Amino acid sequence: HTVVAKLLVAFGTMEQQDRYLPKMATGEIRATMALTEPDGGSDLQAMTTVARRDGDGYLVNGAKTWISNARRSQLIALMCKTDPAAEPKHKGVSILLVEHGPGLTVSKDLPKLGYKGVESCELVFDGYRAHSDAVLGGVEGRGFAQMMNGLETGRIQVASRALGVAQAAFDDALRYAQER
Repeated sequence: HTVVAKLLVAFGTMEQQDRYLPKMATGEIRATMALTEPDGGSDLQAMTTVARRDGDGYLVNGAKTWISNARRSQLIALMCKTDPAAEPKHKGVSILLVEHGPGLTVSKDLPKLGYKGVESCELVFDGYRAHSDAVLGGVEGRGFAQMMNGLETGRIQVASRALGVAQAAFDDALRYAQER
């Protein structure tokens, strides 16, 4: 949610900011970002999710996996190819701001060992239609750099959670050792 808010503040058009940020601040809209693909590993440039221009919008096809907040979100910052032939590959990547609707299926929750406070699901886009104004910032091909900037906030969040979990494990282990 926070990463998407940062993306909107840093790169969104005024219309995108006005549409989403006030409702994100109140919790009326919950957001997520969709980067990882089922066969993509950590190479985001190798993504196969494509948004092709179609009339006055985009036709989106592809899948994303391990998407935290997927089921309960109302807004998805979807990283996809808007120009699959672009070289270098990252130049053909855009972020579309999409909402749940026809052509988008959310899987059941994926099983996890930890971090169970929020669901992780797969998103399947099959003929999903996005509006022409869905491109973050209004310009195609900037999504890779935008998302890398946004992920800096996500890395801080992940590190903070890891520190909290480590501290709790240490506290539990110390308490148990003292009882024995």
